[in-house]
Amino acid sequence: MDSSPSTEPPAGAEPAATGPWARFQAFKEKNHIAFEVAFFFAGFLFDVVLLHRIDSTPLLIHQGVYLVLSALLIFVDHRLHVSGKEPQGFLGRLASFRLWVMHFFLGTLLNAFMVFYFRASSGLLSFVFLVALAGLIVANELPRFRQQGPVVRVAMLSFATTSFLAYLLPVIVGQLASWQYYLSLLIGAGVTFGLWKLFTRFTHDPNWTFKRAVLPGLVVQAALFVFYLFGAIPPVPLSLKHIEVYAHVLADKSDKKAQYVLEYQPAPFWQFWRKHASQFVAPPTGVCLNRGAGYARTDLACEDDKPCEGLPKGSLCSAKRVWTFVRVFAPTKFEDTVKFAWEMDDPKKGWVPRNKPFETRLSGGNEEGFHTFAYSTISEDTTYRVRVLSKDDREIGRLTFDARLGEPPAPAIELD
Repeated sequence: MDSSPSTEPPAGAEPAATGPWARFQAFKEKNHIAFEVAFFFAGFLFDVVLLHRIDSTPLLIHQGVYLVLSALLIFVDHRLHVSGKEPQGFLGRLASFRLWVMHFFLGTLLNAFMVFYFRASSGLLSFVFLVALAGLIVANELPRFRQQGPVVRVAMLSFATTSFLAYLLPVIVGQLASWQYYLSLLIGAGVTFGLWKLFTRFTHDPNWTFKRAVLPGLVVQAALFVFYLFGAIPPVPLSLKHIEVYAHVLADKSDKKAQYVLEYQPAPFWQFWRKHASQFVAPPTGVCLNRGAGYARTDLACEDDKPCEGLPKGSLCSAKRVWTFVRVFAPTKFEDTVKFAWEMDDPKKGWVPRNKPFETRLSGGNEEGFHTFAYSTISEDTTYRVRVLSKDDREIGRLTFDARLGEPPAPAIELD
């Protein structure tokens, strides 16, 4: 009787994987969580390398291709799902990666939108929108979410289409307007409806109804519409690169390149971690800023709201004034306007507008952002803020600061 151990697998056990492909498949199934994490970080790192300028032509083409390929893969996946059988051979091996590739494409697009929206975001409502987008990015990596099938992928594709067009159209037109976002919403909803009609024509699936296939995408578009009405959608492709308050801003355009002379109130020596003082002090009386000399200071004393005698019309009195200097990034060949909305924190009424928002020109193309500035008047000791708005009244950025009337410290100067 042969007592040597049997090499046959126990009854009911699956045969051991043989061949490189089978061993890889077995390894993938055993370490599927590690594979999901690796794909997520691969997509994120891919975005970090590519996401430089929102108006980059190669980047826009790459994202457009991802949208088209995602739609194509969703269509192929649904056909294979309905047929109930996978292709064999080399095509079968390629098809086995389709879910990974689909969610890699969609995840890459969502990561890009998160980066661009974050750069352009400001305020609590924008933060709520970013949190919702972050939740969608995390859900895209969860197996339970992916197992919901093409319903969630069509909804994600609908969101991605609208988000992509939300900054593609302004880049092409060279301006930012409300109609562009409304058109993006219509196209995003149209993509959802069009895919449903295409699927029903080529794949007869009684479960692929309007309620399952189209309604989720339309809900996404409705949510984006509500977010936009409440000003929660950041004004991509614009973004704020710098904002600060100053005692005076002088634009020196004597050379071919403009240089800005910025007078700021330095922080006391013991606040070594700050450059600007935590509280702005505005003088109740000041000197005239000569418009004929590019708003250069003169030795003429003046009071707020009183004209500077003997100087060109439009010369300013520096009394009680606070200036804000900003750099706003905009795409190349972008010609538009931005608004400065000054507000004061009234103890009884809350935030009160300081006057009608001031509009100024915005031109794009500069990597560091378009330089511009505005000023307002300090009327009492309280908290003030300035909000930088796009032409369609979406907030690009804001700065809140305390201010009072008094004898200001000696200013320091920085050049930009």
